Amino acid sequence: MDRIYKRPEFVDYQEALDTFTEWRKELNTCIETQPQSFQSMFDAVKFMALSENAIAMDVLAYYYKTGVPNLLPEDYMKYIKWELIAAARGNQLAIEKVQFLIGYACDAIIESEDYEVIKYKNDIDDYNVLYVLGKALAKILVRDYLKAFPVDLYNENDDYRPYKQEDFVNLRKMIDSAIPKTIEFLKS
Repeated sequence: MDRIYKRPEFVDYQEALDTFTEWRKELNTCIETQPQSFQSMFDAVKFMALSENAIAMDVLAYYYKTGVPNLLPEDYMKYIKWELIAAARGNQLAIEKVQFLIGYACDAIIESEDYEVIKYKNDIDDYNVLYVLGKALAKILVRDYLKAFPVDLYNENDDYRPYKQEDFVNLRKMIDSAIPKTIEFLKS
């Protein structure tokens, strides 16, 4: 019997934003008033991300982006990976956040000769175009290029790895390579 493919759960923008804001406030309160409790709460969010919670993945990305002085080191690539995984899992807020990185790739897909087929097969309209294309691009990037999976990121040490120009250059090359793969994925 064929295995039925089930897409990851859709996470509505407003729900993602409200929950993200609530969890960020709680973590920031820990940082300000009880720094010793930050790590246990952050670990709880990491566990939720490991359990496929796309909002928790977005929260982790937020904290890895700049780190937390004396509590969590900045890790640019871990930030990008968690954000793209959240986007690949259907988190509308995360998809919006990665548009700075993948927006030009979405435009390239829209301008491709295959877009009318992609639009038809994926029920794309003016309201969901960035969601559908962003989610698909993120999925291809996470799976085929970054090889980023929640279990691996969960078990990885937290080390100081700030933004480097070469990281962005490499990401750009990955995105460029992901465009034709994403077109094929969306056409099938």
